[in-house]
Amino acid sequence: MGLERDSGMMADQINAEKMEALRIRYRDGSPEDRVLVNEMLGPVEIEFADIRMVVDPRDNYTETCMWLEGYPPELKSLLALVRLVEDRNVLVLDVGANCGAFTVPLALASGAGSRVIAFEPNPIMIGRLGLNVQLNNLTEMVRIEGCALSDRDGEAVLNFKGHNYGQASLKDVTGRMRNGGVLVPTRMLSDFTEASNNHDYTVLKIDVEGAEELVLNSILDDAEAGGWLPDAILIEVRHSQDWQTDLCAKIMARGFTKTMQAEGNALYVQKTKSA
Repeated sequence: MGLERDSGMMADQINAEKMEALRIRYRDGSPEDRVLVNEMLGPVEIEFADIRMVVDPRDNYTETCMWLEGYPPELKSLLALVRLVEDRNVLVLDVGANCGAFTVPLALASGAGSRVIAFEPNPIMIGRLGLNVQLNNLTEMVRIEGCALSDRDGEAVLNFKGHNYGQASLKDVTGRMRNGGVLVPTRMLSDFTEASNNHDYTVLKIDVEGAEELVLNSILDDAEAGGWLPDAILIEVRHSQDWQTDLCAKIMARGFTKTMQAEGNALYVQKTKSA
């Protein structure tokens, strides 16, 4: 028995050394080296802060970064939200949940009675998200909605960009960068906001590759007449030059203050609800 255990530990060490060698080759190598490394890779389990996640570094920038570094790429943004939800009874609306890089840590950090609704329309990423939710025993806390949020209930084409599933978007992708698409159901954010009545605090995280207007405009317009708003919004602003309206100014006009900007994201918190 001892010999078998020692052999298993040695095999794990060898596998870890091989994986680290692949990481170094990927980081420091040429584009050709990266292609060769990708051909040798498959799903890999990583662990950070007592969180287990399976990532596939071959076709998703977020998962590639997690495989290389051992933690999510937008760590400052994630930690800012962790501080807001920690030990609170919260509702988290994760719009563009990807593999669960925000969904899983926020669910684990939240207090008793909390709920995370994770929106992910890409059929491939839904499977990866579900696996990571299950790995962390969060199946009774996290609800996965396999739809895209938009300005209407219906359906739309989710466009794939290059070889990065994390950049799939309802926005058009033109030229050689477009790598197909898939027809997905669309819902409006207002279909889900009533759930916040069961919680003390609501966080909206939205990263939909430039389609943020489709999700937020109606909510922000309705709020002018006293409609629903979350307590905090983390929004990707990397594609703000493509917006037709200034969403950030609109958010601030609804009583939010910007508390952080980093990693292509901005965090807005209602002035009366600052942590």
